Amino acid sequence: MKLKRLVCYILPLLLTIPGLKATGPEDNLYLTPQRLFHISRSVNRNLVCYDVNLVNGKLDTRKPLNVYWVNREERMGEKEGLSFFQRKMAYGYKVVSEGNNSSTVTLTAYSKRRLEVCRQGTRYVCRTTINGKPAILNYLYVKTDEHNPLSVDYVELHGRTTDTKENVTERIMN
Repeated sequence: MKLKRLVCYILPLLLTIPGLKATGPEDNLYLTPQRLFHISRSVNRNLVCYDVNLVNGKLDTRKPLNVYWVNREERMGEKEGLSFFQRKMAYGYKVVSEGNNSSTVTLTAYSKRRLEVCRQGTRYVCRTTINGKPAILNYLYVKTDEHNPLSVDYVELHGRTTDTKENVTERIMN
């Protein structure tokens, strides 16, 4: 009971810290300082995490993202790499340009949206356009057809605008 009370007091405070983001209260358990964004899906609670890939404190512009699964169901918190199929068909990425300590990438599943991995202040972020506004991407939610989990109904992008820091969402229908 004391733990539950403690979580009720601390969790709201944690969510006010800039840079922390969550799709549910338990997501804070899986945040890392390197996390740029994650993908959550309607089929289960597992996350596909996209962390910045640093070498000696600088962005590896040729391989800017470290992508892996975090299990939130049967093996809580366990990390696992992507399979070849998952990288090539769904959750991988492609570097489209390299800058000075920045990279622009596209996700395998949706190459129309460019994502810029770059340093902002003391940390790295993922910039993109969400609902027509320049924004920092926090997470994506993928809603799949309940009868066919390989068929996507829509994807929602969630982030905050770069100028006013307001939350912004965009739904992309299949």
